Amino acid sequence: MISLLSAGIMRIPMKNFFLITILFFSFSLAASGATEITLKDIHRPESAILFIVDGLGSSYFYPELTPYGVDGLEISKAITGNLTFGARLLDIRTPIPSTGPAHSVIVTGYSKANEEIVGYPDATFYDITRQHGFVNLAVMEKGDFQNMRDEQDIILFAQNNSIDEPLISIQANKAPSGVFELMHDWKVKLPEYLEKKKGIEKYSAYNKWGIDAANALAGYMKKNHPTQRFLLTVNVGAIDSGGHNLGEDDYYKLIDDLDRDIYPLYTTAEENNIALFFTADHGMSFAAKNARRGGHASGKYATKLESLRIPLVIMSSNTVTGIIEGKFNQSDIAPTLMSVLDLPSSLAYADGKSINVKNYASIFVQADREYSVSLWNNGQKVSETSGSELIFVGLPLDTNYTIKAVSADKTHEERLFLDSDKLVRFNSGKGLDYRAIIAIILILIVITGGLLIIKRIKD
Repeated sequence: MISLLSAGIMRIPMKNFFLITILFFSFSLAASGATEITLKDIHRPESAILFIVDGLGSSYFYPELTPYGVDGLEISKAITGNLTFGARLLDIRTPIPSTGPAHSVIVTGYSKANEEIVGYPDATFYDITRQHGFVNLAVMEKGDFQNMRDEQDIILFAQNNSIDEPLISIQANKAPSGVFELMHDWKVKLPEYLEKKKGIEKYSAYNKWGIDAANALAGYMKKNHPTQRFLLTVNVGAIDSGGHNLGEDDYYKLIDDLDRDIYPLYTTAEENNIALFFTADHGMSFAAKNARRGGHASGKYATKLESLRIPLVIMSSNTVTGIIEGKFNQSDIAPTLMSVLDLPSSLAYADGKSINVKNYASIFVQADREYSVSLWNNGQKVSETSGSELIFVGLPLDTNYTIKAVSADKTHEERLFLDSDKLVRFNSGKGLDYRAIIAIILILIVITGGLLIIKRIKD
């Protein structure tokens, strides 16, 4: 189902469409006009895939962890080969083991987020990626509430949680050419995956369809839109459903199947320089071994480590590999994703912190006016340039730097220890940010121009 906005654009005369495009492009330039200063050769991803497994507890496949039932006795776990390589966070937990809130935390970086906050301006990393020229794509079997769908330029999603009779739909706002048609092709392929299957085999087939659809989408973007950066969000829902409906003994087998079926997507990501973030919204708990039903959000299940502890594995050309110890929060995922993509973590509500997984650091400078900005190390000037929004990329980690910003009547100085990316803001104290004024003017121009065009169309 194409949105009314998309359908309306198709009816706008070509000369009016060009006017809207020019106005929008002007606003985009104002919103993302950062100057980048690269201080050493780096390898970083062109795009990213955020892969969320609904209901996957890390206790059930991390080699270092052991799952226990509510009764305190050890229960079954999977043995996986593909789900644990890359930069792997050993202990990261969701604050709320429930699908809607947990997805909201993932995309906002805010530990108390809910589905409503996802719809607020600049609340999610989708807002930031879009400002920097990314297109947001999604294939989601769960976690696709309305505000999540609205954040995507196009999404293939399940309208219900049924694996026996799934209802699949498409919502398109501003899709790259050919993507709607590709998603439609995958929509009609789902019955082939599920035909003549039952039980655990059918659950795994449902997950495999979502993985294969996402893999086809990533491959299509790299082949047909090679210069277009994208963030592809994927949610597979059958492991959560299996935990609830099939029981403890089939739950870990579904994880085994996921480990097998995800390999082509890993290959696509690695071969095309796409960062892959593998995580979950929450885990799953069982009362005891061979329990026929599991849970995660209520009663005896909600406080169990098996419900709270989630995986986070990151594979990217600019990240380290191996185990990262320490305790982290699900709200740290959003700023970490921004860091890996070398984008400023200027999320409006985030209380999470970027996890140090890159093999270099970046400094983001945002100012309310143009300054002469210089970077110093041990009394030596490393770089100097002018601007109001700058990114210094490729700095060695665990190093002390001083950043100075000088204008005709104002001087700022900030000392930094680069254990991770840093965001520095300079304010002249002169009142309104001139960039904000320009942005407001451009928005008003776009709105006024749009209203005039609509009036002319109606007339």
